[in-house]
Amino acid sequence: MAGWMTRGMQVLLLATVAMTARAETAWQFDLTPAAIKPEIEAAVKPWRASDDKRGKQPLHRDEEIAVDAVAAIFEALKAMGYYDPQVQLRRDERRWHLHVAAGEPVRVHELKLEWLGEVGGDQRFQPPVFPMAEGDILHQGHYEDFKQQVADRALERGYFDGRWLRHDIAIDLQQRRADIDLSYDSGPRYRFGEVRFLDLAGHPLTGLDARWLESLTPFKPDDYISSRKLFQFQKNLLASRYFADVRVTLKRDEADGLVVPVEVRADNRDPNKMSIGLGYATDVGPRVTLEWQRHLLNSDGHGIEASTELSRVRQQGELKYSIPWTNPVEDTLQFVLGLQRDDIDDTITHQVVVGAQRVIQPARGWQITYGVRVSDERFERDSGEHGDQLLLVPGVSFTRLTSRGGLDPRSGLRQTYQIEGTHPALFSDAEYILLRAGLRWLDTFADRHMLLARLDAGAILSPDFDEVPPTVRFYAGGDNSVRGYDYRSLSPHNAAGDSVGGQYLAAGSLEYNWRWRPTWRPAVFIDAGNSFNTHWQPLELGAGVGLRWISPVGPVRLDIASAISEPGKPLRLHLTLGSPL
Repeated sequence: MAGWMTRGMQVLLLATVAMTARAETAWQFDLTPAAIKPEIEAAVKPWRASDDKRGKQPLHRDEEIAVDAVAAIFEALKAMGYYDPQVQLRRDERRWHLHVAAGEPVRVHELKLEWLGEVGGDQRFQPPVFPMAEGDILHQGHYEDFKQQVADRALERGYFDGRWLRHDIAIDLQQRRADIDLSYDSGPRYRFGEVRFLDLAGHPLTGLDARWLESLTPFKPDDYISSRKLFQFQKNLLASRYFADVRVTLKRDEADGLVVPVEVRADNRDPNKMSIGLGYATDVGPRVTLEWQRHLLNSDGHGIEASTELSRVRQQGELKYSIPWTNPVEDTLQFVLGLQRDDIDDTITHQVVVGAQRVIQPARGWQITYGVRVSDERFERDSGEHGDQLLLVPGVSFTRLTSRGGLDPRSGLRQTYQIEGTHPALFSDAEYILLRAGLRWLDTFADRHMLLARLDAGAILSPDFDEVPPTVRFYAGGDNSVRGYDYRSLSPHNAAGDSVGGQYLAAGSLEYNWRWRPTWRPAVFIDAGNSFNTHWQPLELGAGVGLRWISPVGPVRLDIASAISEPGKPLRLHLTLGSPL
């Protein structure tokens, strides 16, 4: 090792510096082998940055840059297994020139890796693969990373007494070989103890029955400790929406032998939630949505939600009462009351809906919603045609969303499939089966390029389609369908020219976004879609440009779309707030 230090000082003395004007400079690398470039670039990054900031901070003298940078290069080479390199650093009028010949590396000759303690019998403990095999170049950075990964995984599995009994690297510089000897003793594995639920002031938590708190706990006392289960515990409590803040802590200082109690501190002081949404489109004008939620009405975990949407073409309100069934997060029973007035192009409808549904939404997998609703619908068309229908409609839907990126997802896939129907035998004034499917796909490429695709399809099977209510039928057009066309304007028409809705639906969209700034993305898109009856109709086309602003509450989308298939290709403006999925 002393010989290495001597050679290092000799190389440092060989570093030459050309004193030039204080202009911004670049670095030129001549490295052998080429594979060392990332580590060498990282080693000299502080001095490259100081060059780039000349005039903004005091300058290093060039001699100091040479000495410090070369020392950092030697440390980086040593970590990569090169102990006898040749390094030259000089500067001319325009740039720094760095020449590195790493020399012959030290290679791993013998590797011993031993696991002791209970971890040896833990089949679910998967230690990281050691990053070097016999014959590989010694890389001390990878060696240290491996040791840290082992310690981290042991803690995640509850091995709090784990330690390295041996962690040695014996280096023979003459033979260019290294012998690695590692022995890890995990010790015993700890277990979960009692779970204490407290409020933020440290008092026993009140407001929710203990059986629901227990149903949200993914482990039982005496189970082996797992950080994954602790994280899932906190996630379950937050997902229940009973609490504004949750902190889950292992009280290791209160351990009784190998049993560690768990403390939960939760804040349920703010049970009321209010939200407001705004939107605008040329065809419907301004749109306002309001929502109020109180997720914890009583100790049985009941909750209530009220929402309303107001626009020129639609006014609706909904009241939903929720009761936990087997789990407050994954399995609930909901009772719904809804009122709606809808101006569908040439048709005005009034609808009252009362229903009950069970919603099963596991942490992973498909959300399944099945239930029944009673609908009383009245409609009147501009031509004078009117109707009044009472329906009892059972149905089921399947939804699955996978996404990455939170409020502004970078990738994801949403799938929705729905089937519902009714029959005169169910005390209904119509007979039909409705089938519908929807897909939303999103992905980001090379960090800046985002593609979004959307597909919607539907069919209504009925022996007498004329009896199917207007709100059940299919329409296309609008900001969530074919942009550039009036809201729900794409549909078949009757003899009087009224838009009456279609028996089938086909619509799709392809959109490209470019990440111009971290919170701004210009976009281009093309939409196609239509609704029709027994005979296929050509799809109407819409295309345009848009701008996306990534606000603190989610993406705001501004689109200017042209109805390509319409005479004159009119333009319409669409402004919406929310995730593209």
